[in-house]
Amino acid sequence: MINKLLFAKKRQDRWWRFNTLKAAFCQAQHAGDYALEARVLSKAFSRMGYKRPPTDIMKLWHELVDVGATRRAVIAKTDIDRIEVIVENIDPLILPYLCWLDLYHLCIGLGLYSPAEIMRNQALSKATAQAASEGSLSQLYVGFYAEIEVGHFGSAWKFLQEMRRQGCSDDRLRQAEWLWQVLSQNSEGEIVGYSRSEEPSNSEFARFIAGRQVALVGPVASSVDQGAEIDSHDVVVKFSYRGGDKGRDPVTQGRRLDVSYYNNTQAKALAEGDFDSVLSSLRWAVCINRKGLGQLPKNQANIRQLASFDWMLPDTHFNAGPNAVLDLLRFNPADIRVFNTDLMLSAGRFAGYNPAGAKPIDYTRSFIKTHDPILQYRFMERLWSIGLIHGDARFNEVMALGEKKYMNLLQKAHGANTQALF
Repeated sequence: MINKLLFAKKRQDRWWRFNTLKAAFCQAQHAGDYALEARVLSKAFSRMGYKRPPTDIMKLWHELVDVGATRRAVIAKTDIDRIEVIVENIDPLILPYLCWLDLYHLCIGLGLYSPAEIMRNQALSKATAQAASEGSLSQLYVGFYAEIEVGHFGSAWKFLQEMRRQGCSDDRLRQAEWLWQVLSQNSEGEIVGYSRSEEPSNSEFARFIAGRQVALVGPVASSVDQGAEIDSHDVVVKFSYRGGDKGRDPVTQGRRLDVSYYNNTQAKALAEGDFDSVLSSLRWAVCINRKGLGQLPKNQANIRQLASFDWMLPDTHFNAGPNAVLDLLRFNPADIRVFNTDLMLSAGRFAGYNPAGAKPIDYTRSFIKTHDPILQYRFMERLWSIGLIHGDARFNEVMALGEKKYMNLLQKAHGANTQALF
């Protein structure tokens, strides 16, 4: 019984599932025949809690295995095109949406971002179909999110009403409706609050942000002289500030810093350092969840936690950029302008963004374990296209690429250029 419970817990971990599938993939590359390749996948699916792979998935598996690094020194574009066609012609309903996401992560790990993009779309299609046909509350959450992401706001609204009928909490309903209103632009007047609005920190933060011009400054290295423009904004927002001049280059980043957002690792690094001087220099420190908040001093007036969307997201969460933008939009700024951000197309980061001594970031690993590049691009591009955020020249350039070109450039930056990554 204990082993079964531990195994069930492992299956909830996307990184464990990826490594299980990766190990099977590497083993299959050494298999001597088609049947053995198939048995390896079947065994991996069983460990991950899925039924035996359907025939179409087996065919896809064999094509993927054939372009693995052990078998192919070079991947031709025709190989990738062939895999894309195969994925596009598979009925998304034949697999659970989570299984589609596992295949998506496998392709991201291999560095094959174009087929991965299609697999992720298949996952969303299955999530929507599952919510419509079975309709448990948890399935409705994911179905609502899936329709929001692809811009099907009418069906998303229907899922929202069914969530209400099935007893979804008022707090989550307000949050979901706010997201729907913002992204669909179907609202009249201001949309303020949706979750935990009774907390004093949110009220104070709202008074600080409402009606102001906000500069959101990312950590991508830049040679553009726009520090003065950044500093001219009413509010300057940055990420993971831990004191001193790091992140405050007057030429490219601007000296000012009013608000800093922290993930859990960054909050821990701040708590272990000279947090008193840092917090006294900021108007607000914002943590992404309770775990990060719990590492900082309690009852500190200028620390708050943003409201997470994780409860509706399909086995993922927002990156720092979308998290900060959605949090700021909640409090009706006059404008948000994004600087020094290219959604991971460049790997460079200013010194001090990561804790001292931290290993260089493996972005492909990050895309699988924590950050979903397609989710990030789709939300930022939607907010940009409807005019809720603006940006510097580089950010606007990335937004204007469109998802396909963005994913191609992301593959060139981090993925498989000549050979699969394993």
